[in-house]
Amino acid sequence: MRLIRNLLLSLLMIFAVMSCEKDRFITVQNAGIRFSMDTLYFDTVFTTLGTVTKSFTIHNPYKEYIEVSRLYLGKGQKSIYRINVDGIPGTNFNNIEIPPKDSIYVFVEATLDPNNSDGLLLQQDSVVAETNGKIQDVDLMAWGQDVHIIRGKHLTSQTWVNDKPYLIIDSAFVDSSHTLTISPGVRVYFHKSAVFFIRGTLRAEGLTDMPVLFRGDRLEQMYQDIPGQWGGLYFQAGSHDNVLNNVDLRCGNFGVVVDTFMNANPTLTVSNSFIGHVSSFGILARGSTVRGWNTVFTECGQSAIALIYGGSYEFYHCTVANRWPYNPIRQTPSVFLNNYYPYNDTINGFVRTLYEVRDLDKAYFGNCIIWGSLSSELYVDKYSPESVMNYKFENCLTKFNPDSLDLSDTEHYVDLVNNPVQGPRFVSWEDYDFELDTLSPAQNAGLYSIGTAYPFDKNDVNRLQYGKPDIGAYERVDGQAPVN
Repeated sequence: MRLIRNLLLSLLMIFAVMSCEKDRFITVQNAGIRFSMDTLYFDTVFTTLGTVTKSFTIHNPYKEYIEVSRLYLGKGQKSIYRINVDGIPGTNFNNIEIPPKDSIYVFVEATLDPNNSDGLLLQQDSVVAETNGKIQDVDLMAWGQDVHIIRGKHLTSQTWVNDKPYLIIDSAFVDSSHTLTISPGVRVYFHKSAVFFIRGTLRAEGLTDMPVLFRGDRLEQMYQDIPGQWGGLYFQAGSHDNVLNNVDLRCGNFGVVVDTFMNANPTLTVSNSFIGHVSSFGILARGSTVRGWNTVFTECGQSAIALIYGGSYEFYHCTVANRWPYNPIRQTPSVFLNNYYPYNDTINGFVRTLYEVRDLDKAYFGNCIIWGSLSSELYVDKYSPESVMNYKFENCLTKFNPDSLDLSDTEHYVDLVNNPVQGPRFVSWEDYDFELDTLSPAQNAGLYSIGTAYPFDKNDVNRLQYGKPDIGAYERVDGQAPVN
């Protein structure tokens, strides 16, 4: 009994000490707290959709407890913002205790109402704290942007104009026998994993200074070049006469998939465009017809250009620059060609892998840069020596391994600038500026006849003004500053 009595007395003494400690709140007039920031900014957010959650801390700089008598949103229940204080949601909090030299977190998010405007509208509020008669606050600022919301819609023939952005949630479909035309300057954003399926025809036709934008809906600066934020463009079997001109497509799981469709016209033409920062393929074409020129492919987690199951393909004055600085490490070369596909069939009760061979009628690369971080950026996967696989790289600057490729075979490789020690010498890979500097070996190394067929580069610069064209999507202009 005495032991139990002593234990109880000890516990009472501990609680008394703790109570005394907690009772020692600082009550000096105007003794306040410290915020970790003055203003909490949200990048442009789409109306009707919630923002990301951001946070700041409230710090007690004193050696005694401090009590925030009231913490609240300035606009109260009418605020577009929502706050959460150390795990408790609300708009108004009372008697918040902060231990000596300690901090608490305040989490903030918002949902903006439509503003019936094509422009941005600033939405402001503040988190206000009252402590010992002192009033302090953190400003909250967000810019709201109205959008056209597309959620699982089947689109008939129509034109999207450059008024306010389009936001695709889940998916969108261009139906067979219908054409979607996207005007210069239109911005198309995609929610997480959303895919654009085209069964009919897509014509995205931007201008040099007003490209059509395809990218994820996370608009914060840190997400500008992060791959895997949305799905990609999927041109399904039967889709035809598609055009991507002056398009900026980035940050998807893939860039463009073009499924089987063979006729006299290309299934897809892609020109004067940028496709990059995608988790897998820049273009994956399967037994189809694709023509591309003046287009940059960069930072693709697998191949930048994969042409498989046969087909017919032509690429002129394109730049493939594929270092892939993300994880996992890229193992697939930037250009991949094959002329067959495997499938499983049951024969006499056993499942066996069979192969269907499809002719690669044409895979031509002229005046292109093909460069990256692997030792060789080309892999040719031919089913058998007698199967049809017609491909050629002509007047290209390449990073091909001569130990695995017979570069003396002029049926496939003509006048290559292969594996120069200095590389292609871009102006700035870090800034994704793939124009050429003064020492680039790609200067004046292109085939003249291709230059005459495509006389203007991605920036609308005349690539024949100095005689032979430069290799790649950009013609160097004299007077540009050299790179160290």
